[in-house]
Amino acid sequence: MKILRKITIFFVVGLLAASLSGCFGNFSLTRKVYEFNQTVTDNCLAQSLLFYGMNIIPVYSVAGTLDFFILNVIECWTGSNPLAMMEGEYEYQIVEYEDELYALSATKNKFTISKINGIYQEKLYEINFDEEEEKFLVYSFTNHFPDDEYLVSNTSLKE
Repeated sequence: MKILRKITIFFVVGLLAASLSGCFGNFSLTRKVYEFNQTVTDNCLAQSLLFYGMNIIPVYSVAGTLDFFILNVIECWTGSNPLAMMEGEYEYQIVEYEDELYALSATKNKFTISKINGIYQEKLYEINFDEEEEKFLVYSFTNHFPDDEYLVSNTSLKE
């Protein structure tokens, strides 16, 4: 009984701390799940059935919980949500992996991985998202793939 009481107190304190911190984000992940539900079909009945199914299999609950406890708090304290980059926003990080330096840059719908050689950067990979076609396009700028146009993958969200 004491363990249940401690868990309840911990849960209530956690909820109060999160809700009283003034961190109210835009719930990007939950909105993306909702937008996915809308784009699957134009049939209202099918959308409703999918919505019910995604609530029974707790897709919306998990997305909302992740938004509430993690993504919205990150957005509150950093000023940007990892899932909601806007046009013109830019993020850049340098990471070290196996004694090599790499530059990771992200803009809306584009992610680039480059290797840093002194003052130069050699672009290795680029991942683009085509909103109209709902496709991820992955380009390789290394000699690992023989494709002349550097297109490695053309993956559609519609398939």
